Amino acid sequence: MSECRKMMKALKNKYIYIDIDGTLAEYRFANHVSAKDGTANGQTMEEIKNHIFLYSRPLKSVIKTLKKSKYEGIWICGAIVSPVELQDKIVWLEENCKGIEFNGKFWFVPEEYWNTFLEYFDHYNSLIYKATKDDAYIESKYGAIMKGSKTLIWDWIISHNFIELEKTVFIDDMLPYLKYAEEKGVTAYHISSFIE
Repeated sequence: MSECRKMMKALKNKYIYIDIDGTLAEYRFANHVSAKDGTANGQTMEEIKNHIFLYSRPLKSVIKTLKKSKYEGIWICGAIVSPVELQDKIVWLEENCKGIEFNGKFWFVPEEYWNTFLEYFDHYNSLIYKATKDDAYIESKYGAIMKGSKTLIWDWIISHNFIELEKTVFIDDMLPYLKYAEEKGVTAYHISSFIE
C-alpha cells in the first residue's frame, strides 16, 4: 500500500489540523532555514516584507493526499510573526491548495510580535471590539489569531467544545508540537508519514 493510501485511510472521517511551514510548504527561505535577524521563524523580517513566503515550494505529496482524503473537516494551524506573512500565507494557500476547502484557520503569534497584530487590526478597524494589550485572541477575516504557541489549540478546542480530540489528527514537522498533541489525546503525524 502506498504512503498516500495509508495516510488517506488514517485521515478518513477525522478532523485535521495542519501546519504550513515545513508541512504544506517547504521550510527553506532564500537558501537558509533559520533567520539571521532573530525572528521566531526561518524568514528574516526583510524577507517577510518582500513576500518571500509566496515563493515557497508546495509539498505536493501532502497536498495531493489531503485532496484525495475523505475527512470530516480541515483547519490550518500555523505560526506567523507579521500581518504581511499572514496575508501572504492566505494567498499561498489559495494558489497552492486548490481543491482543499479549509473549514478555518488558526494562527499563532509569539508574544514578542503580538502588539504588531493588535495595532494592525485596530488600525484597519477589522475588529468587532477594541482590542487591548491583555487580549490574547483576535477573530479576523483571516481566521482566529492567538497569542502564543500552537500548543494552545488543544485547550481552546476543549474549552469551546469544538470537536472531539479523539477524532482529531494533527500534522506538523515539529516534534515538540506533535508530542504535545499526542499527550492531549490527538493522533499526530510527522510530515515524513506522507513521503513515498
